[in-house]
Amino acid sequence: MSFFKQPKPRRFHHEPIYYDEHSDRVRNIKERAREELGGKQDGRVDESKIKEAFSGATPHLRRYDNRRTAASWVTSSGALLVIILVLLLVWIYLSR
Repeated sequence: MSFFKQPKPRRFHHEPIYYDEHSDRVRNIKERAREELGGKQDGRVDESKIKEAFSGATPHLRRYDNRRTAASWVTSSGALLVIILVLLLVWIYLSR
């Protein structure tokens, strides 16, 4: 082996065994959303703004939110309808 022709050392390359690529991708998306919403200046961002940004961007979350609000309207109007029918039946029964 010559003094002038020494082999270069091997480069270090480490691949972690337990690495969750999905969580890293989600973390990057959240960071970009914080930057777009202007949260980098004070270090805080309202989490509801981020949630709204994500739910508005994905059609399945939009459908889920629409279904949930529609279901709450149906249950509240259904309860009101049942109360009105019961009162109507009581009024008819007492008026005989």
